[in-house]
Amino acid sequence: MSNRAAGRRQQASTSGIRRVCAIGVICGCLLFGSCLRLDSFLFDPRTLDGDYLDPADMDSTWHVRWIIPDSLIEPVTLTTTLDSNLVYGFFVRQPADTDDELDAVTVIYNHGNGSNINRYWGRVELLWEAGCNVFIYDYAGYGKSPGTPSGEACYADAEAALSYVLGRADVVDSMVVYYGWSLGSFMACHLAADITGYKPRCLILENPMASTSGFAREAGVLGIPGSFLCDADFDNESRIPRVGCRTLIVYGDKDDTAVPERTSLVLLREAIQETTTGHVVEGAGHSDLPEVMTYPEYERLIADFIAGESR
Repeated sequence: MSNRAAGRRQQASTSGIRRVCAIGVICGCLLFGSCLRLDSFLFDPRTLDGDYLDPADMDSTWHVRWIIPDSLIEPVTLTTTLDSNLVYGFFVRQPADTDDELDAVTVIYNHGNGSNINRYWGRVELLWEAGCNVFIYDYAGYGKSPGTPSGEACYADAEAALSYVLGRADVVDSMVVYYGWSLGSFMACHLAADITGYKPRCLILENPMASTSGFAREAGVLGIPGSFLCDADFDNESRIPRVGCRTLIVYGDKDDTAVPERTSLVLLREAIQETTTGHVVEGAGHSDLPEVMTYPEYERLIADFIAGESR
Protein backbone atom coordinates (compact mmCIF):
# COMPACT_ATOMS: atom_id res chain seq x y z
CA MET A 1 0.00 0.00 0.00
CA SER A 2 1.34 3.48 -0.90
CA ASN A 3 1.96 6.09 1.81
CA ARG A 4 -0.78 8.25 0.29
CA ALA A 5 -3.31 5.41 0.33
CA ALA A 6 -2.38 4.52 3.89
CA GLY A 7 -2.71 8.16 4.91
CA ARG A 8 -6.16 8.41 3.39
CA ARG A 9 -7.29 5.21 5.08
CA GLN A 10 -6.03 6.49 8.42
CA GLN A 11 -7.73 9.88 7.84
CA ALA A 12 -11.02 8.17 7.01
CA SER A 13 -10.76 5.97 10.09
CA THR A 14 -10.03 8.94 12.33
CA SER A 15 -12.92 10.94 10.88
CA GLY A 16 -15.25 8.00 11.37
CA ILE A 17 -14.22 7.64 15.01
CA ARG A 18 -14.75 11.38 15.61
CA ARG A 19 -18.22 11.16 14.07
CA VAL A 20 -19.20 8.19 16.24
CA CYS A 21 -17.89 10.01 19.33
CA ALA A 22 -19.81 13.16 18.36
CA ILE A 23 -23.04 11.21 17.98
CA GLY A 24 -22.49 9.54 21.36
CA VAL A 25 -21.85 12.81 23.16
CA ILE A 26 -24.79 14.55 21.53
CA CYS A 27 -27.13 11.68 22.30
CA GLY A 28 -25.98 11.83 25.91
CA CYS A 29 -26.75 15.53 25.96
CA LEU A 30 -30.22 14.86 24.64
CA LEU A 31 -30.86 12.23 27.26
CA PHE A 32 -29.78 14.38 30.20
CA GLY A 33 -30.93 17.70 28.74
CA SER A 34 -28.19 19.74 30.38
CA CYS A 35 -25.68 20.54 27.62
CA LEU A 36 -27.42 20.74 24.24
CA ARG A 37 -24.54 22.51 22.57
CA LEU A 38 -22.48 21.75 19.48
CA ASP A 39 -20.12 24.70 19.86
CA SER A 40 -17.32 22.53 21.20
CA PHE A 41 -17.40 20.46 18.00
CA LEU A 42 -17.20 23.55 15.80
CA PHE A 43 -14.16 25.04 17.51
CA ASP A 44 -10.92 23.22 18.26
CA PRO A 45 -8.48 26.06 19.04
CA ARG A 46 -4.88 25.75 20.15
CA THR A 47 -3.36 28.64 22.03
CA LEU A 48 0.28 29.69 21.70
CA ASP A 49 2.63 30.55 24.55
CA GLY A 50 5.64 30.84 22.26
CA ASP A 51 6.07 32.46 18.86
CA TYR A 52 4.10 32.01 15.71
CA LEU A 53 5.84 30.22 12.82
CA ASP A 54 8.14 28.28 15.11
CA PRO A 55 9.28 25.17 13.16
CA ALA A 56 9.13 23.20 16.39
CA ASP A 57 5.37 23.85 16.48
CA MET A 58 4.82 22.70 12.89
CA ASP A 59 3.60 19.22 11.99
CA SER A 60 5.18 17.70 8.89
CA THR A 61 1.72 16.85 7.52
CA TRP A 62 0.96 20.59 7.24
CA HIS A 63 3.34 20.80 4.26
CA VAL A 64 5.06 24.03 5.27
CA ARG A 65 7.99 24.65 2.92
CA TRP A 66 9.33 27.95 4.30
CA ILE A 67 9.36 29.54 0.85
CA ILE A 68 8.30 33.07 1.90
CA PRO A 69 11.18 35.43 2.84
CA ASP A 70 10.92 36.88 6.34
CA SER A 71 11.12 40.38 4.88
CA LEU A 72 7.73 39.86 3.23
CA ILE A 73 5.94 38.63 6.40
CA GLU A 74 4.42 41.40 8.52
CA PRO A 75 2.95 40.58 12.00
CA VAL A 76 -0.33 42.38 12.62
CA THR A 77 -2.40 43.03 15.76
CA LEU A 78 -5.98 44.26 15.39
CA THR A 79 -8.73 45.34 17.78
CA THR A 80 -12.31 44.25 17.09
CA THR A 81 -15.53 46.10 17.79
CA LEU A 82 -16.62 43.27 20.08
CA ASP A 83 -15.28 43.93 23.58
CA SER A 84 -12.15 45.44 21.99
CA ASN A 85 -10.77 41.94 21.60
CA LEU A 86 -7.31 41.57 20.07
CA VAL A 87 -6.77 39.64 16.85
CA TYR A 88 -3.34 38.44 15.76
CA GLY A 89 -2.43 37.80 12.16
CA PHE A 90 0.11 38.16 9.36
CA PHE A 91 0.11 40.12 6.13
CA VAL A 92 2.28 38.46 3.50
CA ARG A 93 3.34 40.67 0.56
CA GLN A 94 4.51 39.88 -2.92
CA PRO A 95 8.04 41.06 -3.77
CA ALA A 96 8.13 44.70 -4.85
CA ASP A 97 9.68 43.85 -8.21
CA THR A 98 7.19 41.15 -9.16
CA ASP A 99 5.51 41.34 -12.54
CA ASP A 100 2.92 38.66 -11.79
CA GLU A 101 -0.53 39.62 -13.05
CA LEU A 102 -2.01 38.76 -9.65
CA ASP A 103 0.44 40.83 -7.61
CA ALA A 104 -2.32 43.35 -6.81
CA VAL A 105 -4.66 40.68 -5.39
CA THR A 106 -5.00 40.37 -1.62
CA VAL A 107 -6.60 37.22 -0.19
CA ILE A 108 -8.23 37.36 3.25
CA TYR A 109 -7.77 33.78 4.42
CA ASN A 110 -10.33 32.49 6.93
CA HIS A 111 -8.92 29.26 8.30
CA GLY A 112 -10.51 26.08 9.64
CA ASN A 113 -11.61 25.06 13.12
CA GLY A 114 -8.40 23.43 14.38
CA SER A 115 -5.15 24.67 15.92
CA ASN A 116 -4.10 28.20 14.84
CA ILE A 117 -2.28 30.08 12.06
CA ASN A 118 0.65 27.64 12.20
CA ARG A 119 -1.61 24.83 10.97
CA TYR A 120 -2.53 26.83 7.85
CA TRP A 121 0.80 28.38 6.92
CA GLY A 122 1.29 25.85 4.14
CA ARG A 123 -1.94 27.20 2.58
CA VAL A 124 -0.65 30.76 2.87
CA GLU A 125 2.45 29.65 0.99
CA LEU A 126 0.36 28.20 -1.84
CA LEU A 127 -1.65 31.40 -2.30
CA TRP A 128 1.51 33.49 -2.09
CA GLU A 129 3.21 31.22 -4.60
CA ALA A 130 0.21 31.71 -6.90
CA GLY A 131 1.02 35.44 -6.90
CA CYS A 132 -1.29 36.86 -4.21
CA ASN A 133 -0.78 38.94 -1.10
CA VAL A 134 -2.35 37.08 1.83
CA PHE A 135 -3.76 38.18 5.17
CA ILE A 136 -4.37 35.37 7.67
CA TYR A 137 -5.61 35.88 11.21
CA ASP A 138 -6.53 33.84 14.29
CA TYR A 139 -10.06 33.89 15.68
CA ALA A 140 -10.72 34.64 19.35
CA GLY A 141 -9.23 31.86 21.47
CA TYR A 142 -6.88 30.69 18.72
CA GLY A 143 -3.11 31.16 18.80
CA LYS A 144 -2.39 34.40 20.63
CA SER A 145 -5.83 35.95 20.07
CA PRO A 146 -7.46 36.12 23.51
CA GLY A 147 -11.07 35.34 24.27
CA THR A 148 -13.43 32.48 23.57
CA PRO A 149 -14.45 31.46 20.04
CA SER A 150 -18.08 31.99 19.14
CA GLY A 151 -20.05 32.92 16.08
CA GLU A 152 -20.33 36.54 17.17
CA ALA A 153 -16.62 36.75 17.99
CA CYS A 154 -15.51 35.09 14.75
CA TYR A 155 -17.66 37.41 12.66
CA ALA A 156 -16.24 40.42 14.49
CA ASP A 157 -12.72 39.09 13.88
CA ALA A 158 -13.44 38.69 10.16
CA GLU A 159 -14.85 42.22 9.96
CA ALA A 160 -11.73 43.59 11.67
CA ALA A 161 -9.60 41.70 9.14
CA LEU A 162 -11.51 43.27 6.25
CA SER A 163 -11.27 46.78 7.71
CA TYR A 164 -7.54 46.35 8.18
CA VAL A 165 -6.92 45.07 4.66
CA LEU A 166 -9.01 47.81 3.03
CA GLY A 167 -7.20 50.41 5.14
CA ARG A 168 -3.75 49.49 3.83
CA ALA A 169 -2.27 51.91 1.30
CA ASP A 170 -0.73 49.04 -0.66
CA VAL A 171 -4.02 47.15 -1.13
CA VAL A 172 -6.11 47.68 -4.27
CA ASP A 173 -9.71 47.79 -3.02
CA SER A 174 -11.17 46.13 -6.10
CA MET A 175 -8.72 43.21 -5.85
CA VAL A 176 -9.61 41.72 -2.45
CA VAL A 177 -10.62 38.05 -2.36
CA TYR A 178 -12.42 36.26 0.47
CA TYR A 179 -11.22 32.68 1.00
CA GLY A 180 -12.74 30.28 3.53
CA TRP A 181 -11.74 26.70 4.27
CA SER A 182 -14.19 24.54 6.24
CA LEU A 183 -15.22 26.55 9.34
CA GLY A 184 -13.69 29.61 7.70
CA SER A 185 -16.35 29.39 4.98
CA PHE A 186 -18.81 30.86 7.50
CA MET A 187 -16.64 33.95 7.99
CA ALA A 188 -15.91 34.35 4.27
CA CYS A 189 -19.58 33.98 3.37
CA HIS A 190 -20.57 36.42 6.13
CA LEU A 191 -18.26 39.06 4.68
CA ALA A 192 -19.57 38.47 1.15
CA ALA A 193 -23.28 38.41 2.04
CA ASP A 194 -23.69 40.67 5.08
CA ILE A 195 -21.15 43.47 4.70
CA THR A 196 -22.68 46.20 2.57
CA GLY A 197 -20.84 48.99 0.82
CA TYR A 198 -18.00 46.81 -0.46
CA LYS A 199 -17.93 44.12 -3.15
CA PRO A 200 -14.91 41.77 -3.20
CA ARG A 201 -13.34 40.59 -6.42
CA CYS A 202 -14.55 37.05 -5.69
CA LEU A 203 -15.31 34.47 -3.01
CA ILE A 204 -13.59 31.08 -2.77
CA LEU A 205 -14.93 28.34 -0.49
CA GLU A 206 -12.96 25.12 0.04
CA ASN A 207 -14.83 22.14 1.49
CA PRO A 208 -17.36 24.55 3.05
CA MET A 209 -20.01 23.86 5.66
CA ALA A 210 -23.69 24.52 4.92
CA SER A 211 -25.08 25.35 8.36
CA THR A 212 -25.05 24.33 12.01
CA SER A 213 -28.40 22.61 11.46
CA GLY A 214 -26.69 20.58 8.73
CA PHE A 215 -23.92 19.74 11.17
CA ALA A 216 -26.58 18.51 13.58
CA ARG A 217 -28.10 16.33 10.89
CA GLU A 218 -24.65 14.90 10.16
CA ALA A 219 -24.38 13.95 13.82
CA GLY A 220 -27.71 12.18 13.74
CA VAL A 221 -29.76 14.78 15.65
CA LEU A 222 -32.68 14.79 13.24
CA GLY A 223 -35.42 17.38 13.50
CA ILE A 224 -33.65 19.59 16.06
CA PRO A 225 -32.94 23.17 14.94
CA GLY A 226 -29.25 24.01 14.69
CA SER A 227 -29.83 27.19 16.70
CA PHE A 228 -30.96 25.01 19.62
CA LEU A 229 -27.67 23.17 19.54
CA CYS A 230 -25.29 26.00 18.77
CA ASP A 231 -25.14 29.69 19.64
CA ALA A 232 -23.23 30.56 16.45
CA ASP A 233 -25.22 32.09 13.60
CA PHE A 234 -23.47 29.85 11.09
CA ASP A 235 -25.73 29.44 8.05
CA ASN A 236 -24.07 29.59 4.65
CA GLU A 237 -27.14 27.98 3.12
CA SER A 238 -29.25 31.09 3.74
CA ARG A 239 -26.42 33.56 3.04
CA ILE A 240 -25.04 32.28 -0.26
CA PRO A 241 -28.03 33.42 -2.35
CA ARG A 242 -27.15 36.97 -1.22
CA VAL A 243 -23.50 36.80 -2.28
CA GLY A 244 -23.07 39.39 -5.01
CA CYS A 245 -19.69 38.37 -6.43
CA ARG A 246 -18.23 35.51 -8.45
CA THR A 247 -17.97 32.41 -6.28
CA LEU A 248 -15.89 29.23 -6.54
CA ILE A 249 -16.82 26.21 -4.44
CA VAL A 250 -14.07 23.59 -4.60
CA TYR A 251 -14.52 20.32 -2.73
CA GLY A 252 -13.28 16.76 -2.44
CA ASP A 253 -15.65 13.93 -3.30
CA LYS A 254 -14.20 11.82 -0.45
CA ASP A 255 -14.73 14.47 2.23
CA ASP A 256 -16.40 12.74 5.18
CA THR A 257 -16.23 15.81 7.43
CA ALA A 258 -18.16 18.18 5.16
CA VAL A 259 -19.99 15.53 3.14
CA PRO A 260 -20.58 17.12 -0.30
CA GLU A 261 -24.20 15.98 -0.60
CA ARG A 262 -25.05 17.92 2.57
CA THR A 263 -22.63 20.82 2.24
CA SER A 264 -20.95 21.88 -1.03
CA LEU A 265 -23.69 20.52 -3.28
CA VAL A 266 -26.34 22.20 -1.14
CA LEU A 267 -24.53 25.53 -1.45
CA LEU A 268 -24.08 25.08 -5.20
CA ARG A 269 -27.81 24.52 -5.52
CA GLU A 270 -28.71 27.61 -3.46
CA ALA A 271 -26.08 29.97 -4.91
CA ILE A 272 -26.63 32.37 -7.80
CA GLN A 273 -26.04 30.06 -10.75
CA GLU A 274 -24.78 32.68 -13.20
CA THR A 275 -21.87 33.68 -10.98
CA THR A 276 -21.04 30.43 -9.18
CA THR A 277 -18.62 27.70 -10.23
CA GLY A 278 -18.28 24.27 -8.65
CA HIS A 279 -15.09 22.22 -8.92
CA VAL A 280 -14.90 18.69 -7.55
CA VAL A 281 -11.53 17.07 -6.83
CA GLU A 282 -11.81 13.32 -7.18
CA GLY A 283 -10.18 11.36 -4.39
CA ALA A 284 -9.71 14.39 -2.11
CA GLY A 285 -10.88 14.45 1.50
CA HIS A 286 -11.34 17.37 3.84
CA SER A 287 -7.72 18.40 4.42
CA ASP A 288 -5.71 17.11 1.46
CA LEU A 289 -7.30 18.84 -1.50
CA PRO A 290 -4.17 20.69 -2.78
CA GLU A 291 -2.03 17.58 -2.31
CA VAL A 292 -4.46 15.37 -4.27
CA MET A 293 -4.77 17.98 -7.03
CA THR A 294 -0.98 18.65 -6.88
CA TYR A 295 0.21 22.09 -5.85
CA PRO A 296 0.65 23.44 -9.41
CA GLU A 297 -2.89 22.42 -10.39
CA TYR A 298 -4.35 23.88 -7.20
CA GLU A 299 -2.51 27.16 -7.70
CA ARG A 300 -3.59 27.27 -11.35
CA LEU A 301 -7.26 26.73 -10.41
CA ILE A 302 -7.18 29.51 -7.83
CA ALA A 303 -5.20 31.93 -10.00
CA ASP A 304 -7.40 31.35 -13.06
CA PHE A 305 -10.60 31.91 -11.09
CA ILE A 306 -9.32 35.08 -9.45
CA ALA A 307 -8.20 36.37 -12.83
CA GLY A 308 -11.69 35.74 -14.18
CA GLU A 309 -10.73 33.01 -16.61
CA SER A 310 -13.54 30.80 -15.36
CA ARG A 311 -17.19 31.67 -14.90
